[in-house]
Amino acid sequence: MKRYLHFLWTNRFSILLSAVLLLGAGWFALQNLPESVFPNVNFPRVAVLVNDGSLPVKFMEVEVTKPLEALAKAQPGVRLVRSQTGNGLSKLNIYFEPGTNPQTAYLMLQARLAQYRLPAGAQLRVIRMAPYTYPFAQYALVSNQLSSSAMMPTFAFKLRPALLSIPGVYQVQETGRGWPQVQVHLDPVRLAQYHLSAQQVITALQAAQGPFFSGVLQAYHQQLILATTPRPESAQALAALTLPLGPADASGARTPLALGALGQVQTGSPPLLNEAAVPGYKHALIMDVLAQSGVNDVSVAHAVQARLDLLRQHLPQGVHLVPIYDLSHLISHSLRDVWIALGLGSLIAWLVIFAFLGRLDGALATVLVVPLALAATFLVLHILGYGLNIMTLGGLTAAIGALVDHAIVVIERGLHGLQGQPATRRQSALRRSASILPVMSLATLTSCLVFLPLLFLSGTLGLLFRHMALAIVIALLASQLVALLVTPILTAWLAGRSISPSRKLQQIERWLRRHYSHWLIAGMRRPYWAILPILLLAGTAWLVITVLPTAFLPRWDEGIISVPYRTRVGSSVAETAQIGRSFMQVALRNPNVQSASLVVGRGFEFRHAPANKGAITIVLKADHHDSTEAVMAHFRRQFRSMAPNLIGLSLHQTMIVRLGNLSGAHAPLVVYLFGSRSSALRSEGKRLAVALKNSHDFASVNFKSPSAGPEMNITPSPMATLYGITPAAIAAQLKTRFWGRQAGFLLHGEQILPIRVTLAGQAQTPQSLPALPIQLPDGEMTTLSSIASLHVQGAVPFVTHQNLVPDAYMWLEPKSGEGLAQAASHARAIIARMHLPGNITPVLGGYYRQQRQSFQQMALILAGALGLLLVLLGFQFSSQRAALAALLSIALAAPGSLLLVWLCGLDLDSTAFLGVLLVFAIAVNNVILIFARARQIGGSHPRPSLVALAARQRLRPVLMTMLADVFGFLPLAIGIGHGTDLLKPLAIAVMGGLLLSIFMSLWLAPVLYSAMTYKKTTT
Repeated sequence: MKRYLHFLWTNRFSILLSAVLLLGAGWFALQNLPESVFPNVNFPRVAVLVNDGSLPVKFMEVEVTKPLEALAKAQPGVRLVRSQTGNGLSKLNIYFEPGTNPQTAYLMLQARLAQYRLPAGAQLRVIRMAPYTYPFAQYALVSNQLSSSAMMPTFAFKLRPALLSIPGVYQVQETGRGWPQVQVHLDPVRLAQYHLSAQQVITALQAAQGPFFSGVLQAYHQQLILATTPRPESAQALAALTLPLGPADASGARTPLALGALGQVQTGSPPLLNEAAVPGYKHALIMDVLAQSGVNDVSVAHAVQARLDLLRQHLPQGVHLVPIYDLSHLISHSLRDVWIALGLGSLIAWLVIFAFLGRLDGALATVLVVPLALAATFLVLHILGYGLNIMTLGGLTAAIGALVDHAIVVIERGLHGLQGQPATRRQSALRRSASILPVMSLATLTSCLVFLPLLFLSGTLGLLFRHMALAIVIALLASQLVALLVTPILTAWLAGRSISPSRKLQQIERWLRRHYSHWLIAGMRRPYWAILPILLLAGTAWLVITVLPTAFLPRWDEGIISVPYRTRVGSSVAETAQIGRSFMQVALRNPNVQSASLVVGRGFEFRHAPANKGAITIVLKADHHDSTEAVMAHFRRQFRSMAPNLIGLSLHQTMIVRLGNLSGAHAPLVVYLFGSRSSALRSEGKRLAVALKNSHDFASVNFKSPSAGPEMNITPSPMATLYGITPAAIAAQLKTRFWGRQAGFLLHGEQILPIRVTLAGQAQTPQSLPALPIQLPDGEMTTLSSIASLHVQGAVPFVTHQNLVPDAYMWLEPKSGEGLAQAASHARAIIARMHLPGNITPVLGGYYRQQRQSFQQMALILAGALGLLLVLLGFQFSSQRAALAALLSIALAAPGSLLLVWLCGLDLDSTAFLGVLLVFAIAVNNVILIFARARQIGGSHPRPSLVALAARQRLRPVLMTMLADVFGFLPLAIGIGHGTDLLKPLAIAVMGGLLLSIFMSLWLAPVLYSAMTYKKTTT
């Protein structure tokens, strides 16, 4: 080591030049790191969506859902298959076992499902769940003159191509009425005059739509393609199209007749299946912009905004482009807040170091390790393909204290108490550095290994925290590398400078050493004194855990609120949209709200949903006065009072909802009921939901039993067979009358306009429907009631399965101030009092299940980390007594974390658990320094008196490192903006644990060691 340090000092200028180059490389890597809120990871979940118009629930269940369920469950690695079947809609959520490669599983599943032949017209979409599955920005085309259908060409031919040409843009989706359609309204009277049926018109129209390939003509040195019957290009041309539908001549052949002679032909909007709205405008078309995987969301968002600013100048008259939300602002503000916290933490750490050293140059040299370590970390993250997000940047912020620790220990050891000439002081500093660097290296490796168990953490937290743990480990190793290469040079340079130590600091240090030595020696002579603090800390930890509310993730004030809601069963899109518009008008009157948007007939996760489902996005102002939680609580009361008959209403923050959707947990607490009969599950589910609501133990109870709405069953009678009309023919005539039938399409420039043929007539009601005229095969007319019976059925419920077993479920939200564990306890008690039938099994899920699983895993990880520390410390100290004393002192720092989290009014979540793990990683350095120094003085088995001497010598560096760490986390604990909300519990847990670990390391560890060696020393 001495030769190594001599080599460093001889080549100090080359090493310092290398450090400068490292800073430049780190800056380059930082500029090229993709920025996002969360790490860009693939969750072990695939969503499958099949849309087939409005086919009945039972048809979709038998023809689509069950076959796809069976195929998915047979896929290797599939853990769970959840399904929901509605009218024309099948949704499957497929979850894979931990450790399965999401990309490979997605491709294999897609290939397996493609083997099944779906019904004609069904559209299958397989979605791999990842953060880029959701839009990062939303805009809207709005107008008071043009409908959303009329604005579709502007979107499809002007805006979408321009946005897709931007590097990093993955997809641009729209929500509105859809493309315009050419509507052919056939007049029943005209059809009767010409003895025609609607099917004959549709067949003739389909047969007349060319162009048809008719061969190749070689002439005039050219090759001409022959195309017969060009396709009409407008509604007027289609109305003038002649079809063989006129009166029959003597031979029975029909004469040509213009299509317009049989009814009206016009261009209009499609049936109202989806709707979008923006306050202040009659019509809106919502645009969602999605980014590609691994790109810089902020850069892409800026490019999108710049492109749209140019396109605004070329929009049609009366059409405007307005922004709804842009998550790049949330990303920028969150990362900025974390950067500010990181900078302030470094500044505070520097002030603490300066207060101890009393030397400005020494404090600056100590903090210089931070930019060098960060530069090396950014370079490694860039090489590994990772990005800059809340998790990685939070890990770097959490590691700031540990980064400074290395420099503090080396510089303090090298400069403390130096005397003599500059050359002598420099040699002495290098000699002291040589004695401390191996110990510091072993301590750093031990700290890194503490985070090793995090690699085995599964679920959402495992995917997120691995990035944070990786950033911490890289930063620790980088700081150790800087401590080995740069810090000894700075220490030697500082040792050569003649600066008299502050007399005041020397007096304070002597006072601290004197009183500390008194209490330490008293404790080591009376080891039984340690029993009281151990019992007190253990009791405190147990009491705090019993009263501390639990949560899955910290509360985060992101400023964007998602409001999915469901109107009564059978509501139309127009009725659902009307309620949503009234909600938005109320929301905009709130001074905290900046903008809002509405989509109906779709959700935040899937593009297809029942007509009674709407989703509102409310964006708060950047400087909103009230917290997002308070605004949501206010809106929840307002919306409930405005529409008390809603069957579903929930308010969540957007990013938390997305995390839940990605992981498959859609609510804080979910009660599942499993059984063999869906009807019994729905009946018992309604009864349980009423009991849960009446208990008033929950903020909201939402029984998730979606319905396809009322249904009218038309059953052909034996008379239909006598008349020679088949059930399919009856269904075709009814579909033409009440829905319309596809009859080809027109090409209008680049537009493809579907042709929908309908049968005009008066509006019908369930009472008048039996008298509806039906054409028989011989051309005669009869009433519907003469050939079929009609029966109105109430709400037809969706069919839900989990692993091919029917289930019903409800979403619960805990009351304010209560955690998930308390809410789950209330739910279990109510379920027990309900005495559900024996064939129905209740199971709790949601965020609570993930939290419980993560807590169990985190407890195992903490236990594994302590066990790993015991082994490593045993190897380093060559003494299990010293290792056990050190381990107990480290473990007993955890109650400090829990107590401070409780005193600050926070929940015990997974980030707080991670903070406890970080306390272990930092606190282990102190005990290693103490016992390693004792071994240097007294050999492999030092006497307790030598351990006390070592602890006294390490008093100042331990206090410096711990206080620098504690106060370095202060900006995160206080909260700089809203971007640090996710890291606040972690910071508070670390501060509480480190404050207690000062006492644990400096007093309890030596006292425990003395107790374990007491018998041996007395004999």
